[in-house]
Amino acid sequence: MKSTDHKTTGDHIVAPTSEPATPTPAAGAPPSISDPPQPREKMNGKPVLYRDVKTVLTIPSEEFHEKLLCDGIVQNLGDDCAFGCTFCYVEELMLRLDKVIIDAYNLEEQKKADERGETYTPLTFQDVVIRRRNSLEVLEGQLLNEDGSPKYSDPDDTRVVYSSSLVDVAANMELLRETAAACNLIFKHTNWQIRLLSKSPLLKLLVQKEMIPKEYHHRLILGFSIGTLDDKVAAAIEIGTGLVSKRLESLHWLQDNGFRTFGMICPSLPQEDYEEFSREICAALRIEKCEHVWAEVINVRGASLTKTTAALREAGFEEEAARLEAVSGAGRQEAWEDYARATFLAHQKNIPAEKLRFLQYVDADSADWWTAQRDKGAILIGAEAKRRGLLAGGESAPAEPLPALEDADREFRASREEIVTTGLSASIAAARALYEIHSYRQGLLWKGDHLSFERYCAANWGFAKAHSYRLVDSGRLIAELQNPESPNGDRLPLNEGQLRPLLNAIPKERQVECWRAIVADKDPTELTGSMVNKEVEKFAKKHGLVKKKKKKKAAVDAEEVTAEPLAEETRGQETPSTKPGRAQGKSPADTSKLAGKLLGELQAAVSAHPAGREISVHLKAVEARLSAPDAAPADAAGNQVAAQAISATVSEALADDDLPPAEPVEPADSPPPTIEVDCEVLG
Repeated sequence: MKSTDHKTTGDHIVAPTSEPATPTPAAGAPPSISDPPQPREKMNGKPVLYRDVKTVLTIPSEEFHEKLLCDGIVQNLGDDCAFGCTFCYVEELMLRLDKVIIDAYNLEEQKKADERGETYTPLTFQDVVIRRRNSLEVLEGQLLNEDGSPKYSDPDDTRVVYSSSLVDVAANMELLRETAAACNLIFKHTNWQIRLLSKSPLLKLLVQKEMIPKEYHHRLILGFSIGTLDDKVAAAIEIGTGLVSKRLESLHWLQDNGFRTFGMICPSLPQEDYEEFSREICAALRIEKCEHVWAEVINVRGASLTKTTAALREAGFEEEAARLEAVSGAGRQEAWEDYARATFLAHQKNIPAEKLRFLQYVDADSADWWTAQRDKGAILIGAEAKRRGLLAGGESAPAEPLPALEDADREFRASREEIVTTGLSASIAAARALYEIHSYRQGLLWKGDHLSFERYCAANWGFAKAHSYRLVDSGRLIAELQNPESPNGDRLPLNEGQLRPLLNAIPKERQVECWRAIVADKDPTELTGSMVNKEVEKFAKKHGLVKKKKKKKAAVDAEEVTAEPLAEETRGQETPSTKPGRAQGKSPADTSKLAGKLLGELQAAVSAHPAGREISVHLKAVEARLSAPDAAPADAAGNQVAAQAISATVSEALADDDLPPAEPVEPADSPPPTIEVDCEVLG
């Protein structure tokens, strides 16, 4: 079939067939943004269409935070699922955005049918798959700043991302590879956790085949949506999905192999015996091995109940259809409420309250009863719950404890700590050693004993936060320059101060090239800070790398929505509650803290550069003011001004110092082999 793009209003583009073919990843290699999945023309017999988008992450996502499925972050790589569940709510939410794409496809196909003299039946939302074009590139753009640094680099920010509220993340191998690549991007650039939900047994392959590397597995929480244990009943209302029995096999494999799992009894039909149903499905899920268990009945959304009843009846499940029909439609709200309560009461006998998360929309008549069940595992949602202030707002999941340190880990840490301790704080050996501590197995060496990397550095060496991360950044570049295959291995910097102008002005991917250009005709032992700065400026201008001013983050278009009808005006924007530790304007107390951090940086700079020693008396004076017992917040602004003045003095001293940098103290023995881990430097 010939590929044709249809341009329409609102920046939508529809591709009736596939995008240009792209190479598939090498066998055994984790999927990444550089090797996206090869697109198909059809999935599960449905044509694959595409929509241009600006986001795949919704931050904040209030609705799914209220359900405790995430901590305010939802990821959607598509709009319309490869499966076709009769009870699905997505069409009601997304059709207003995707109708123009489906209409354009139908128009094209109608023209082709007319030319052939054939009849064409227009497709509906349920008949197509809609993916988000360039989803991985869009995701990476949301995770990084303009200069390529990560936006969400706080090591204490371990929020849970939920994927997906619109489509199944593992409906086939192509979508599973896309999901793996997206997860790898998130794990690389953040410290977030990810909760993945699917109706496909393929989900376990993410870890079984290491499509997501082992070092990230403790940040994955995997679950399968299972509303019935009957494969035939599920097949009647969950079109195209994997067998329930196979989903359970995958769930049990994950549990038996120590992976984090959660249960999802959703949606469950009206039952003849609710307690028997709950006992059986809870036993099948092995809830003792699940972190949490969500449960929900079929909600009244559009024609969901009518479609599900018809599908059950057509498949020969008359009793199931009759029970669902008895709680559906006008005048049967009380019967539907009884069905929801009976389901909840059965589950609360089998699932501990601290694990059960029973999702229930309430109205004015039912809210009081459900409020009394909150301590037993009921999660109240909907407009009435919001009006009464009954919405949940807790943590979706605690960060998974890190694996225990083994002898090899302790030896590695001790050797690196010794290098940092015995070397000058600005030496390349200390910088690389600190980088290796920071990046080793996603922070395993310091996260067990310290809340953050800066606290670890402060406790061990008295380093300020900025100085710690500056050394880590320098260590990363030094590690790249010390690559055995590097042609400039014998022309390394003598201390991290020589690299500072380069790190501040040149994108990471060009920093090695920049240093090689600087030392191509210069001896590193003769380079001063001011000389390096001038060479960096020349390189930046020559290659068009002049740093742009940061633009204010624009709000995402209102059209970019997920399955969340509320708070559309805040979609795609961060709020104070979505980023731990994010300052919303500086108070006097904040500026006092800033002054303290500046002073810590300057202390480190003075210890490494003799030219700065003449101002140490000023450092001590301002430090004394900050630490005085009677220091009032009103003095903070003055403290900040003093600290900034000292900072400017030190900067000038470092830039104009014509003396060669001090010789570094190298470790006596070569360090043990480094475990290579992708790492984005924080700060």
